[in-house]
Amino acid sequence: MNVTGVSKSRNIIPTGFYLEQNNPNPFRKLTTIKFNLPYEVKITIVISNSYGMVVDKLISRVHEAGSYELEFIGDGLPGGTYFCHVVADEFSYSREMELTK
Repeated sequence: MNVTGVSKSRNIIPTGFYLEQNNPNPFRKLTTIKFNLPYEVKITIVISNSYGMVVDKLISRVHEAGSYELEFIGDGLPGGTYFCHVVADEFSYSREMELTK
């Protein structure tokens, strides 16, 4: 399990926080997670299993405003339902992800 890095995908400043559905979903090994930040803020992104246990912490640091994407590699995880949780200031959101083997 790991992340291949975080890249800023556009230079346009978003008007609000947003977490897109991972793509592809379901995924076999690799999936892309995209998120928007309207201003510089500390963001935390974690992946948890269906029992609520954190299986990977992808990000926990300050990012400047912008649209970002990261690739999550689910190697070592059993197939099943996982959740991507994002917390940044007052924004908190989760998306369901399906890992198939």
